[in-house]
Amino acid sequence: MKLFALALALSSTVATAANWTLDNSQSALNFVSVKNELIAETHSFNQLSGNWDGSNVTVDIAVNSMDTLIPIRNERIWQYVLHAEKYAAITVSAPLQQETLAKLATGDSVVADVPLAVTIASETVTLTAKLRITKLNANTLQAVTEAPLMLNTNSFKLTAGVAKLQELAGLSSIEPLVPVSFNVRFKQQ
Repeated sequence: MKLFALALALSSTVATAANWTLDNSQSALNFVSVKNELIAETHSFNQLSGNWDGSNVTVDIAVNSMDTLIPIRNERIWQYVLHAEKYAAITVSAPLQQETLAKLATGDSVVADVPLAVTIASETVTLTAKLRITKLNANTLQAVTEAPLMLNTNSFKLTAGVAKLQELAGLSSIEPLVPVSFNVRFKQQ
């Protein structure tokens, strides 16, 4: 889920090596869960922070900013799946190649496959995100997922927590594959 936020940060490679900061007010990260094989619901994380220092992009996604629109479900995911008491953020990072975006003119974009190292709780998995990176103006870059990232909760060793959610909610299933999409903006400082 947090992988997609890192991909956005990567978009800031379009600019010079000056410090770029994620603009949370202009960014969004959404994911979809599927329960009982047929019921899909869209959720979000509402607090993203990050920067690009000229060589690396990092994005932190505040675990307690997750919103499923059901408070008890939020609390259960924080407690049993994401272990919010111990891990306050999901972290996404990526190396950045400034040359990839340096020649973009305002309004131009490029599509790139970006490797994102996503850390949820204590597990790090590298996922490749296909991102459209656009230079909105001289000081603003935007990265948007061209297709959802498919995050597998089993890869992050979240299986036991997901099973506990399923048990508490009385569900027949919760799918381990979670589509994640994001739209992030970085501004040059």
